[in-house]
Amino acid sequence: ECPVWLVAEPVSRLIIEERIRMLDGDVTDVVEAKAIGAKPEYIHVYSASWGPDDDGRTVDGPGPLAKQAFENGIKKGRRGRGSIFVWASGNGGREGDHCSCDGYTNSIYTVSVSSTTENGNKPWYLEECASTLATTYSSGAFYERQIMTTDLKKHCTDGHTGTSVSAPMVAGIIALALEAK
Repeated sequence: ECPVWLVAEPVSRLIIEERIRMLDGDVTDVVEAKAIGAKPEYIHVYSASWGPDDDGRTVDGPGPLAKQAFENGIKKGRRGRGSIFVWASGNGGREGDHCSCDGYTNSIYTVSVSSTTENGNKPWYLEECASTLATTYSSGAFYERQIMTTDLKKHCTDGHTGTSVSAPMVAGIIALALEAK
């Protein structure tokens, strides 16, 4: 059974859950812009774990509408103080991928987040690049612990891994820092 974490009331007001389904159809510039630009007057911190293929060959980034959504969020989000976009740096290390080739995590508008193992080592999926601003524990070798969370079917799992785990952790830390001011 997954543990239940309690969140203080002020933080719960700061974070509004907004789910935008992106992975069940074509991901276009319009879909990305809607996700990046969703309710910037209410959502202070966005967390994203998607981008170009982590195949070591793809160089891609946001299209014009997504770029416009980033700029709008930075200028007008959080009631003029700027939205904060936290982005997973990618899991293509085994494929020789480099997060400098990812225009989302390498954007001036995002906080790029990577992962470390429980022993402070580089995990096998790590993509290195200069845009990485933060690193949190996620997972590493098969014998090291991974992150416990709920899966898509709302079942408890203790096998979640990668930078897709680290980015939401940093988003939560940033939200707590904003609340503490």
